[in-house]
Amino acid sequence: MPLDALQRLPHQEPFRFVSELTLVEPARRAVGVWRISGNEDFFRGHFPGEPIVPGVLLAEALAQLSGIVCGEEAGDRRSAVDGPSRLAQVSVKFHHAVTPPADVLLESSLTREMGGLWLFDVRAEVRGEPAASGTLVLARRPEIDRKATQ
Repeated sequence: MPLDALQRLPHQEPFRFVSELTLVEPARRAVGVWRISGNEDFFRGHFPGEPIVPGVLLAEALAQLSGIVCGEEAGDRRSAVDGPSRLAQVSVKFHHAVTPPADVLLESSLTREMGGLWLFDVRAEVRGEPAASGTLVLARRPEIDRKATQ
C-alpha cells in the first residue's frame, strides 16, 4: 500500500478525516481509521459539554476514503477510476452518535462504475458497533473532463 496515499488527497489538515490507511486495493476498496481526540475545533460548537461528531463529517470521512480508492495506482497502470473527483451524492444512515475519544473504522468498496460516476458501499464503525452505513457517489470533476477534450 503506498504510504503517501493520504498526501495525495486534496484534503489537508484540519479538513482531512482519514488518519491512517490500513488497506488499499486500488479501484476496489480501502479501509482506514479516523482518530478523534475530542480536541478538534468543531467540538467547541457541536455541542458544548456534550461533544458529538457531526454526521456530515462522518460522511465526508467516508467520501475521502472513497477518493483514495479512485486515485490509487494499480501496479504500473492507473486505475479505471483514476483522477480527481468530487462528492456527487450521499445516502448514509447514522446508527448512533460518535463521541470522543474514538477511533472510527472507515470502509469503502467500489460497487459500480457508470461512466464518470463511481458508486461505493461505505461503513463507519466505532468499538465494533456500526456508526454509519450506506452509499455514496463520486463524480469526475468537470474541469478534468474539459482538459481531456482540449
